[in-house]
Amino acid sequence: MRLANLRNFKFSNLSFYQYFFTAYIGLHVTFSILLGKITAFAPDEGLYKGIFSTLYSAGFTSDVLGFSGAWVPWLRLFYLPAKLLTYLGFSDLLSVRFLAIGYSTLATFLLIKMAKDNGRDDRVFKAAIIAISFIPTVFLWSSIGLRESFIYLEISAILYFLSRIKDEIDIRNLLGLAFSVYSLSMTKNYIFILFLFAFILTLLLFSFLKPKRIITHILILSIAIMPLAFNPELIPAISNYFNGQVTKVDTIEIGDINNDGRCDYFEPCANSNSNSNSNSNSNSNSNSNSNSNSNEELEEPIGYVATGGMTVHALLDQLKASPNTILAKIAGALGITAKLESISKSAIVVETDKSVVANQKKLSLQQAGIKKPLQVLESSAKFLLVPFIFIDNGSLFLNIQSIETPIWLFIYGLFFVGLYLVLRGRREFDYAVMVATLFALEFVAISALTEINVGTALRHRSLLLIPILVIWVSRKKKSTSI
Repeated sequence: MRLANLRNFKFSNLSFYQYFFTAYIGLHVTFSILLGKITAFAPDEGLYKGIFSTLYSAGFTSDVLGFSGAWVPWLRLFYLPAKLLTYLGFSDLLSVRFLAIGYSTLATFLLIKMAKDNGRDDRVFKAAIIAISFIPTVFLWSSIGLRESFIYLEISAILYFLSRIKDEIDIRNLLGLAFSVYSLSMTKNYIFILFLFAFILTLLLFSFLKPKRIITHILILSIAIMPLAFNPELIPAISNYFNGQVTKVDTIEIGDINNDGRCDYFEPCANSNSNSNSNSNSNSNSNSNSNSNSNEELEEPIGYVATGGMTVHALLDQLKASPNTILAKIAGALGITAKLESISKSAIVVETDKSVVANQKKLSLQQAGIKKPLQVLESSAKFLLVPFIFIDNGSLFLNIQSIETPIWLFIYGLFFVGLYLVLRGRREFDYAVMVATLFALEFVAISALTEINVGTALRHRSLLLIPILVIWVSRKKKSTSI
């Protein structure tokens, strides 16, 4: 019987999502295997691989960069599927990559499930889910062993369970919401804090709009603040962060490119100090030839620095270090390695060269000050749009990533159209939509105040994709109010 069914099988009988998930999982797994030991696209991957390698050893504590303060049993539970893969012979690096792919797939499944439940599984949604899943940058973050896949799943789960909480109290959905919120607080506390404020504002509004649901509001609020009891350090962290933003001094005027409060060696404020020192030294040296000769012997050698972003240089080094890997052979055969080598050589310049500062300006975002609203708006726009298409963004890979701009504009269009439909009463205004909207707005504002690196901002920006799609797939408004 089964053999007969197999003979009658036709690919045309498969549904859209069967094709989609086959391609999604297959391409992600293939890419992660082809990468091999290459971690140049995300140096932090080595950090999380190291955490996983020692996670199940005796005496492990979460006092580590990346998961500082996380509850160890929770951390071990989340990484358990990867640990099981190591028993099957997979390396630690490949195991955490497969774990990331699994969690990203589950996050995508929850979004699709939400669209189907809401009757919003239309062509626009299918186009959007394909677009966000195969954007090169998002595809990359979903294929390697970073925390992003954890956060994708947690945000998707929070909004999914919120969307299922209606008039009746459902214990299963509340428990799912509680676990998702708690997991987010363990993974990245500042993202949890943004959700916490979104929860509070949402429940304040709904307490007026839907006063009969007071018990549900209280239960959701209890879930939202629950992590504060398990991790008391979150409370002073919130206070310290806002105090820091209020007292932040604008340092752009003194040549601090990132406006992060310190001057690196390449920034004008640092160079001006070194130049003044060198000028005073040259004046004193002109007093005597003997002093000049002795100082020449003590002069430091000329320093060289790499511009154009570090990804090109790191990738080239790793390809050369592992010439027998599949990716290195493909890169060599296609001439990619030679091209990278040429770019890398041309990007090595004297550290005092003016091009160093100019390049860093392109690679950097200026932190806005909370006291300057126009500056916040400007920095928010840059966070949403960098790297800019059709211009030099300071590095080869940022210029390649700028090709994604039309897709991002399409996604932002979904946000504004979806929000417009909600405000006009054509879409239901429920917990998930309100929390997703507030989180998106908060996240952009906070990013304007804190992001300083374009590459990192790109990775963080991918978190906006989930709440935007949740807003888009909100239910059509029925004749009777909910």
